[in-house]
Amino acid sequence: MRSAILALLVWLALWAPPALQGASDNARRGGAATYEERSAAEKMSRSRYRDLEVASLVLIVIVGGAAILWAVRKK
Repeated sequence: MRSAILALLVWLALWAPPALQGASDNARRGGAATYEERSAAEKMSRSRYRDLEVASLVLIVIVGGAAILWAVRKK
């Protein structure tokens, strides 16, 4: 039962859509952005991808640890 719940949580985490906050702002604005606006958008994008990298690393470590624990306990 516990492994089914864990599998469901992992499946939901993998299929959750990322939040795209900057897309609507780009669609509304018709002209070219200033340097400061582009710099702020790039910084936000980098921090978003860094957060995604950290989240994926944590997910890999947790699932890998759970798989190792399951394999050791199965023996």
